Formats: sequence, structure tokens, C-alpha cells
Amino acid sequence: MWKHVTSLLREISSFNRFFQKNHAPHRRITFFSEKDIYYQTFEPFLTELLRDPNFTCSYLTRDPKDPILTNHPERVYPFYFNAFIKSIFDHIDATCLVMTMPDLNTLYVRKNNKTREYVYLFHSFSSTHLQYNERAFDAYDTIFCVGPHHIQEIQKREQQFSLPKKRLLSIGYPRIERIESNYQRYTKKYPGQTTVLIAPTWSIASLFVNGIDALLEALQTTPYRVIVRPHPEFLKRCAGSAQSLKAHVQAIPNFFWEDTLLSEENLYEADLLVTDRSGIAFEYAFGTQRPVLFIDTPYKEHNQNWRALNLEPIELQLRNQLGVAVPLDQLPQIVPIVENLLQHASEWKHTLHHLYIQQVFHPHHAAQEGANYLLHRFQA
Repeated sequence: MWKHVTSLLREISSFNRFFQKNHAPHRRITFFSEKDIYYQTFEPFLTELLRDPNFTCSYLTRDPKDPILTNHPERVYPFYFNAFIKSIFDHIDATCLVMTMPDLNTLYVRKNNKTREYVYLFHSFSSTHLQYNERAFDAYDTIFCVGPHHIQEIQKREQQFSLPKKRLLSIGYPRIERIESNYQRYTKKYPGQTTVLIAPTWSIASLFVNGIDALLEALQTTPYRVIVRPHPEFLKRCAGSAQSLKAHVQAIPNFFWEDTLLSEENLYEADLLVTDRSGIAFEYAFGTQRPVLFIDTPYKEHNQNWRALNLEPIELQLRNQLGVAVPLDQLPQIVPIVENLLQHASEWKHTLHHLYIQQVFHPHHAAQEGANYLLHRFQA
């Protein structure tokens, strides 16, 4: 009880500090993160913004373990809120409130008439109309689009449903740039071993719900070093199943469970990624220029009406151009497919690089594009 009371008192103090008159300049650009892992999305933009010596901002997080609370860049003011989060959004008076959270106006975060502009940053390359709720982006004023598919999909929805037009900016995806840059400099820690990374999505589409036992059993017959990396939502929503699977994985020699998701090292170490419907496929394929082995689990379908847009989602459209897709019933025979992809990985390099240039805005300077826009808003 005292722990809860202490936490509330700290939030009250933070609330008062955040809304102090002398903090108003630092509220002009405010970032909001639901969990520590989303700092990976914000960080490239913050790095560019902070090149301007006059720039300051606030960073709100709902994760008490978010490292930014104890280790943050100068001129970035972090605040933790949980119990008071709704009150924060009811009263905030920012020029731009920047978030990676979809479903604005349908969950606990609702627009108010004091904040001038609500800005959405994608933390995934995936399309807007299959893996997200139908109205996920309708309420935003401005969206930092990753590629042409996002603009096409959002504009078509606006036309189809007579929605207000949003400011759709051609920004790109700095996370891929960071993965590409770090991968090129990375020295493998296990150069004598072939590493296979299993990184599924969550929900009914997850490989952890469909076929994980058959996949693990097949890979046990190989000499590969296997890393199993759960999605944070799987850890949160299926804690019991996650613990059981963790115990099973850790009991297999040369298999490892990796749930420290703030590190991207396993992406650089992996010689092959095995996934299902996860957006990590694009980050790995475009960032390392290595192919992906997809398992055909059910669609990650959070919008039952996605076909009404009459646009094929990008994750379905490019699936067979990023690697090879395998039906669930072929999992027991998957090892020769794995071996073939590993043997011919270098042959995918040109194709994946070309796709990256074609499908993503501003390769290698997306963060600068986004930062320039926010800086202009900050100075307005």
C-alpha cells in the first residue's frame, strides 16, 4: 500500500512540474511512449532534433522501467505517468504531441482543444489496414509515413469514408537505417556457428500459437545456434504460456530464450530470421539484406474489413520477395529449406537492397526529414 501511495505522490509532483508555467517551452514538442522499447523509434528523431542547440522537449512514458527516466539526453525532460495519464492528455497544451500509439480517440488517449497537432510515428513497416484496428489512424492530424503504401492506404480510406484529410509526410523508417549501419559495423560473437533467430508476432497469428513445437523439434536436429525472441505483447498478454515456452526452449542444448528486447544484437548475429506475420521481417531483410523464412500462420487480422479498401497489404504483397514462405504442415520438413536459404543468402542482397530503395522513403536520412518538420513546428 505504501508503495502505491509513494508512487501516486511522485506522479502528483511530476504532474505539477510538467504543467508549471516555466516548463511551457519544453512542452511544445512532447513525445509519449507506452513502453521502453518504443524509444528505439523516437531516438533517431531526437538525435537530429538535439543538433539544434535551442531545441527542448518533454518525453512522457508509461513504463516505470523506461531507461530514459534515469539516463536521458540533455534538453529532453522525461516524466513517468500511469494513474494520471488520462489527466495529462486532457490538459496538455503542446504544439505537437508525437506518439507511436494507434487508436487515438478510441482508447484512453483522446484529443483535446489545447494541443495543436497530434503526430503519429510508425514503429512498423506494415500496412495500415490489416494488422491495425480499422479506425487506428483516423484521428491523427499528421502521420510520418514510412513508404508510398502508407500514403496510398490512408488517402484511399479518407476518400472512401469521407474523412478529414491528414497531413501525410513522406518520411521513411530510421530504424532500418540504424539496423543497416550497426550491422555493417558488427563483429559476430559466434563466428564459428550459424545462428537462427525465431522472432514471431503476437495474437492468433503467432508462431507461438501455431506450430512452434514442430519448428523447435525440426531445428533440434541441426547444429545451429537458435535464439527464440518473443514479442513484448506476447510476454504481457500470455505470461503463463511464455514461461512454459521459455522453460522448454532453455532445456534444449544450444537454444536460447531472449526477452531483453532493448538490444538489437540478435538481429545482427542471426544468419537467418524465422518469423510469421511480424513486421520484424522488413527490418531484418532491409537492414541486413538477408532473406527471411516465413511460416504461413493465420493472418494477423485486427481489421475484419480490410478487404473493403481493395488494396493488398504490403506485408502480403512483398512476402515472397523478402524470402520463402512455408505452410504450417511443412514444418517437420523445414531443415532443407533453412539450409538452402543459408547457402544462398548472398544472392538475395541485390534484390532486397532494390526493394528497400523502392519501398521506403528517404533511405539513410529519414530521421533528418522528420526532425526538420518537428523543428519547424517548434520554432513556429
